[in-house]
Amino acid sequence: MIMNTPLQNRFETQLKALTGFDFQDMVIKIFQMKYGETGFTDIRHQKDKGNDGIVESEKRIIACYGPEETQNTAKRQKGFETKAKGDFEQYKTHWQAQYPNWSIVINHEIDPQYDKIVKELNDKSSVVGISQLLTMVANLKNHQRRQLGAHLRIEAEFFSSEYLREFLDDLLQTSKIRDTSILYDSKSYVPARKKMELNYGSTEIQDAINEFEFLSESGALKQVDDMMSCYEDEEIDRMKHRILYDYSNQTNGSFKERLKQLSEFYLGKYSSNNDDDYLHYIRAVLINLFEQCLIGLKQSKNNDITSSRK
Repeated sequence: MIMNTPLQNRFETQLKALTGFDFQDMVIKIFQMKYGETGFTDIRHQKDKGNDGIVESEKRIIACYGPEETQNTAKRQKGFETKAKGDFEQYKTHWQAQYPNWSIVINHEIDPQYDKIVKELNDKSSVVGISQLLTMVANLKNHQRRQLGAHLRIEAEFFSSEYLREFLDDLLQTSKIRDTSILYDSKSYVPARKKMELNYGSTEIQDAINEFEFLSESGALKQVDDMMSCYEDEEIDRMKHRILYDYSNQTNGSFKERLKQLSEFYLGKYSSNNDDDYLHYIRAVLINLFEQCLIGLKQSKNNDITSSRK
């Protein structure tokens, strides 16, 4: 996920606003999501002795420091030094023999003075600042970010465009450069209603129309067009080829069945099988390309359509 967006700003604002134990609790949630249940040990309910959590694979102990944002630089540096030295002494006494690495996690940017303080304690010690935390969040799975966003009380609308961007970026990353472009032939365009009649059974058409109208009225189809326009032509070609390939090789049966299979394939590959929001945008992309005659039939014969608009 590329988090140079309003969503990144919202995560940053909310994380910076957390202090004390509230910040520590959120750091632990982020580390648990990043490293997994067995990869990160939370020992908050014990006497921590300078230990707020253990990254097992890295043999690393973390401590958390979340001061008030209103502190001036001098006061914050002094508070950091006191916290770091105090927690490190506890860590050195009780944990260093088993866990040689130590980090202190903070709710703001890393001050150059912080590195100096920490490296004087131990050359295997480090500072994890707000930028590093945001990178961890950016690399989480989509449903994990949504769960974290709920904990941080981030409004759902901040996630909508990110889901779509994620899916298109995921498609792009798994696509190869192609020599041929998929060009749109306006003469081959078939109205959406007509295409539905050609591709769905008589009892399925109304459901297909309902889905198309919902995606259109909710703005999802327009979001697809708008987001696709942000990519280079070569990147759009690669995404289209990826979908064509997967449609041909990952699905079979009727068009409805193939659309369902392809949606579930992408959902399982790129997100979580229970992520309805991500599925919504997968369907929007596929229906958008169906409307463009990229997939599905446009004639009464059994021909697959291989033309689309850019």
